[in-house]
Amino acid sequence: MKLGKILLAISLSIVTVFCSLTQPVLAQETAINCNLPESIAINFLDAKCSERVLAEPETFYRYYSQDQSKKGRYLTTDQYSLNTNVIKKLALNQEWGNQATTVMTVTLPEGTTVYEGIVGPQTPSECYPGGGQQTFITDSKNPEIKWSEGKPISVGCFVCP
Repeated sequence: MKLGKILLAISLSIVTVFCSLTQPVLAQETAINCNLPESIAINFLDAKCSERVLAEPETFYRYYSQDQSKKGRYLTTDQYSLNTNVIKKLALNQEWGNQATTVMTVTLPEGTTVYEGIVGPQTPSECYPGGGQQTFITDSKNPEIKWSEGKPISVGCFVCP
C-alpha cells in the first residue's frame, strides 16, 4: 500500500515537471525587460518594451466600449475595423469589460515619453493571444493630449472556446 502511494507521488511529480516544461511561457512568467513597474511590463510580450521620447506630436488609437474607460494609458498604432480582432490582438480579456466597440485617435504632444512593444497574451491565451502593437503612457490626464470623439467600429460576436 505504501509503495503504491510512493509511486503515485513520484508519477504526479514527473507529470507536474513535464507539464511546466511544455506549457507556453506568458509574459507574466519572464524576467522584466522594460523600464516600467512589473504590473505594467507583464502586459508586453516577454515583458519587453522600449522607451521613446516623442520628437514631435504623434497620433495613436484607443479602443474602448464604455465612456469611463475611453481615456486610458494603453494605446496602439494598429488600426482595426472589427472589435473581435481588437479583443484578440490587444488581449482584452472580456472579464475587464472592454468590448472595443469604439475607436478614437489620441495625439500625444512632443516630449511625451512612451513605452512601446508587442501585446503579450492574457489567460486563456487561445482566446487572447496578443501580438498587436502596444504603446503605454504614464499620464493619460495630461491636458496637452488631444482625444478625438470616438467612432463606432464593426462589432462581431466574440466567442472564447
